[in-house]
Amino acid sequence: MKQLLPGCGNKRCRSALLLNPPTSIMTSIPADASFLDQLHARAAQCRFDALPEAVIIQTKLCILDTIGCIVAGMQADEASLVAGSPDAPVHSGDHASLLVRGNKLPIAAAVIANGYAGDILELNDLIGGHASIGCVTAAIATAEAVGASGRQLIEAVARAIEVTSAVYSAVYPSLKPYGEVGLTPVGLPSSVGAAAGVAHLRGLNEEQTRHALAISGALAGWCPAEVIFRQGGTVKPMLFGAQPAATAVAAAQYAAGGMTGPLRLLEGDLGYFSTVSTDAGQHAHVAAEAWALLAPRRKLHACCGYIHSAMDALVALRREWRGDLADCEIEVRLPVYVHEAVAKDQPPRSANEARFDIRYCLALAACGFDVILPEHSLGHREYLNRPDVLAMLPNIIAVADPTLHHYERSQVSVRHRHTGQSQSAFQDAPRGAPSNPLSQSELVEKFVALVSWCIPTDRALTYANRVLALESEPASDWLVRALHVDQGVHCA
Repeated sequence: MKQLLPGCGNKRCRSALLLNPPTSIMTSIPADASFLDQLHARAAQCRFDALPEAVIIQTKLCILDTIGCIVAGMQADEASLVAGSPDAPVHSGDHASLLVRGNKLPIAAAVIANGYAGDILELNDLIGGHASIGCVTAAIATAEAVGASGRQLIEAVARAIEVTSAVYSAVYPSLKPYGEVGLTPVGLPSSVGAAAGVAHLRGLNEEQTRHALAISGALAGWCPAEVIFRQGGTVKPMLFGAQPAATAVAAAQYAAGGMTGPLRLLEGDLGYFSTVSTDAGQHAHVAAEAWALLAPRRKLHACCGYIHSAMDALVALRREWRGDLADCEIEVRLPVYVHEAVAKDQPPRSANEARFDIRYCLALAACGFDVILPEHSLGHREYLNRPDVLAMLPNIIAVADPTLHHYERSQVSVRHRHTGQSQSAFQDAPRGAPSNPLSQSELVEKFVALVSWCIPTDRALTYANRVLALESEPASDWLVRALHVDQGVHCA
């Protein structure tokens, strides 16, 4: 069977990915401009006074959601691998703080630690792939280092996410199969986008900014599919957040010092588009009239986004089913590229594998869990030892379905072994998808839950409300200061 591409490469599938209608903005981008020049022009449009109110709100929600993911990840044992000692010496130059821990490190080390923690639990958003975890991490640290205002931070994050999304959407519908190129399309787009945000906060001029984007793309990691979807060890969370953020910080510094980058890195005949896309990005164009931030994809479940559709479908079926699912066979039909990534033939052996194992996650759903929580991966051994979960695992069959073309789409069927009773559900809009978004109140609730391991509810709510009024803040360093944990509270 011919292997399908992630997202499908035909025009009908390409248009189907735009689930929300675009919103017009004033400035147009010349159609004949190079792709990097288009990205630069797109970023320049993201001035605070030109941003639609809805875009400002979504940008602030990206900041809040990402900070929540970082704080939650700091409780994982892995976080200590890159966070450094609280008593680590502080050297000269730019510095930024570790969230929760509070100690300051050189900015490159700080963004690595924060970005790493924020990706551990697989709860960071899916806008532009996984744009926010790298872009927000880099922007918050840089804003702290340069003393930026809340408005400047909003501008930087909006620029970063829109640029990331433009690069990502240029190739996602026509990506080559994972088995052919061996990479996932997150590292380079996020590195380029994060550089746009950092360059803005650093006050780089137009020429320096163009080269910062090019340098960041050149230095970007390739996010090996083997690490993401197979045995990622404990290095996997480095790839989506930490590495793009650190690359962007370095690229802006290099560009400010006069270093130049490959300005045709994206569309050149040996460039990124030719490497990852079946049509070499021939249809790539930065749409000046569309805002990626107005079609947000955010996560409710602490697992790979490829699993969310089937999770929600099975939860709905379980609620309608008469009786429990212990004597039932469960079949889940997935896009071919999704099946390749998350269908496993043995129980997860690590917390990271648990987050990318559709059988494990669906077994939890069948046994009564409506949402995949951080503890389901952090404590996966405990849940695998539950008799009901262990018994359900072999009853779940994942099937690759060539008629499904996007990870938001799945078909889940339940059939009772003895009575033959059956029921099925098709899901094309899991919770958090652009057509079924999480509300502002739901995202605040998610934030409060994520930080609850070390921050009281009242303090978390006060913090969230302050983030939602970020444009009124003359400074932004309080974003990290206000999350320092009191003495005596243990951090992983």
